[in-house]
Amino acid sequence: MKIAFAQLSPVHGDTPATIALVAEAARAAATDGARLIVFPECFLTGGAFEDRAALLQAAVDIERGDLAPVLLAAREADIHVVVGFYQKSGPQALNTAALIGPEGIIGLHHKMHLPFMIGDRFADIPQIEGPSVFDTAIGRIGLAICYEIRFPEVIRTLALEGAELVVLPAAWPEAARILPDLFSRVRAAENFVYFLSSNRIDVDDGMAFMGSSHVIGPDGNEIFNAGMEEGIFTVDVDLSRARTKSIIRDPGVYEVHPFRDRRPQDYRICAAPAALGLEA
Repeated sequence: MKIAFAQLSPVHGDTPATIALVAEAARAAATDGARLIVFPECFLTGGAFEDRAALLQAAVDIERGDLAPVLLAAREADIHVVVGFYQKSGPQALNTAALIGPEGIIGLHHKMHLPFMIGDRFADIPQIEGPSVFDTAIGRIGLAICYEIRFPEVIRTLALEGAELVVLPAAWPEAARILPDLFSRVRAAENFVYFLSSNRIDVDDGMAFMGSSHVIGPDGNEIFNAGMEEGIFTVDVDLSRARTKSIIRDPGVYEVHPFRDRRPQDYRICAAPAALGLEA
């Protein structure tokens, strides 16, 4: 199966034009045989804002029909799309990644972990109703956003809920080089999942993004990395590989079962920082 990511520049300050760009890119990816295309974090709206009012002014309103061109492209081209944006939802401002399929919006992931930077300074922590893992016609897809790669519990939870492919829209500057170079591969390997991250290559309010959008296999090996190239990139994957959670080199002699051998009753990952003698 072919999946794709777009390493492109949005139309700065013009959300409708960027939405049209996403719809066009989705159609192009489908023409190339892709069943999924992924765009970066906050791609539709941009990510840098001086205050909450400016963020809300640019935010996507799903109920208003702002995503209609992307929904139409997904339906007509028979493709799945993951795209990031700031969302206006009632009084809330949410950092959102939408999973859209031919049948419409399949699911939304709202960023739970908000670093004190760019527009996330003014966004709200969402009310979480469960892991963002969604059944689709192409497989079971889990969603996380950018900074959430630093929390191993996030990706592990998606894997425990059966995600075969974890999609992480990102907005990584060069200072975050360790994330695609190291964290992505570790998250894929420790959870035996495919991992796809789409990052930007442009500059937003002085912040230069480093590209390096890539696809990682369940063994932690990088399948493809776009570097700083601009375009739509397609990769062949076999999501059934992500259903195997063991390493068996010699049956009955050399077997490793990291999921079966977990001992959550002995872990203290839910303890408050103070209980662990750490600063909050």
